[in-house]
Amino acid sequence: MRSIELGGKEIHIHGWDSAGWFSHDVTGELPEARMRGAVLRKLRQSPAAFQTRCAVRGSPAVEFRTTAYDLADAGLAIVHQDGARGGPVGALTVLPAHRRSRLREDFAFGFVAHLGFFDGLISADSELAIHDYVDNLLRTDPTSTLVFTVETAHICPDTSIGLSVYLERLAIAMLEWLHSKDEQAEG
Repeated sequence: MRSIELGGKEIHIHGWDSAGWFSHDVTGELPEARMRGAVLRKLRQSPAAFQTRCAVRGSPAVEFRTTAYDLADAGLAIVHQDGARGGPVGALTVLPAHRRSRLREDFAFGFVAHLGFFDGLISADSELAIHDYVDNLLRTDPTSTLVFTVETAHICPDTSIGLSVYLERLAIAMLEWLHSKDEQAEG
């Protein structure tokens, strides 16, 4: 788990690597505002689906296709890469602190069940571990903003680095997107 601060609020980012079947820290740097801004613009213009490019110094640029959803209690995104074996290469969910009071009791179950529908994103053997990990965090950390990322095992190491960075950019952009949508709905 890694914590970052954005706009005076702490965000806890948790990752699951399907290749090694373990939770892990993410890349360690807050995505630059201009990088987050590009993803945020795409979310605002076409939240249902968009394509973007992620470049990480020392690795080739990677194209990702993303589908993002604004759910009542969270944001959910599924990330694909052309040519990747199996289903999506990653998924994430963001639970903004201001929406935690709306969080469904069965959130962990629903999240894992959703991931289980995508071939290759998680294995059946890891479903219970992911469920317990998410459920435990929801119980022990009931008020902060949480982000859960899942990376598939079916990508090369260079793509994996790009995916990790992209998931962080996407998570922060989605938090900003959901926050602005909620402010507009209240105003």
